[in-house]
Amino acid sequence: MTRRVVVVGHGVIGARVAGELAKGGVPGAELVGIVARSVLQDPPAPQCTLEEALRIADVVVECAGQPVVHEIIDPVLGGGVDLVVTSVGALLDEQLEARLGSLGPGRLIGTHGAVGGLDLLASAARAGGLDVVRLRTTKKSSSLVREWMSQERAAEILAAGDPISVFSGSADEAARLFPDSLNVVAALATAVGSTQRVDVELVGDPAASMTTHEITATGELGEYHFTIRNTPSSQNPRTSAVTAWSVLQTVASLTDRAPLIA
Repeated sequence: MTRRVVVVGHGVIGARVAGELAKGGVPGAELVGIVARSVLQDPPAPQCTLEEALRIADVVVECAGQPVVHEIIDPVLGGGVDLVVTSVGALLDEQLEARLGSLGPGRLIGTHGAVGGLDLLASAARAGGLDVVRLRTTKKSSSLVREWMSQERAAEILAAGDPISVFSGSADEAARLFPDSLNVVAALATAVGSTQRVDVELVGDPAASMTTHEITATGELGEYHFTIRNTPSSQNPRTSAVTAWSVLQTVASLTDRAPLIA
C-alpha cells in the first residue's frame, strides 16, 4: 500500500523533501500535497490547507519550525494521521511534553536529524539507564550568533580567533535558545528519556567547515562515544545538509517497502 504524504513547509528542508518524494525517491511513498503560508510558484504537488491535507494524507511531514509543530500536532494526530516531526526541539516544551502520551490515534515520529547512534543509546537507557550523557557541538562561529544576544557578546563570538564556548547547560535550555541549530539536542534527550541527563556545550569555531557533534554516554551496559561531522547546508548554514535526507529515511521506514533494518 502506498503511503500518501503531505509536506508542511517549503523552505530549505521542506523543498528538498518534497522534491525527492515527487521524483519517486522513496518507494512506497507518494507526495500528494504541500502546506505553506505563502503561495508557491510551480510546486511539485498541489498546494493545500492543513484541513485539506488531513483528508488526503496518511503521513504529514513537518519541515516548518517549532511554532508550527505546536499548531498542527493536535489536529494531525487527532485526525488519525501520522506526523513526522523535523523540529523535534518542540517536543521539549513542558506543556506539550506532558500531553504526548495522550495524543492520537495518529502516531508521532521524530526524525534522527543530523546524528546517529540514538537507537543504541535508547536501548542502553531502557535496559539499565545512563549515568552520563554529554553533547558537544562545534559550528562555524557566525552561525551561532542570535538576536537575543547582547551586541558585546555577539561581537565577542565573531571576533574570536580560536574556538569559543557559546553555551553550556541543560538540554531543554539549549533547545530553547538555539532551536534552529540544536534539534539534535532534543533528539538525543528524547532517545535517552530525559532532558535532565543531557549536558550540552555549544562551541563556535571560526575555522569550522563542518558541524561536529560529539556524544559521550556511560551506563551500566557500557560506554559510548560518537563523533559526527556534517557538511552545513549551502542555503542555510544553521542546519546540516543531511537533515532532509534524514527526513526521507524516516518516511521510508513508514512504508510497506521499508527494510528490516532501517
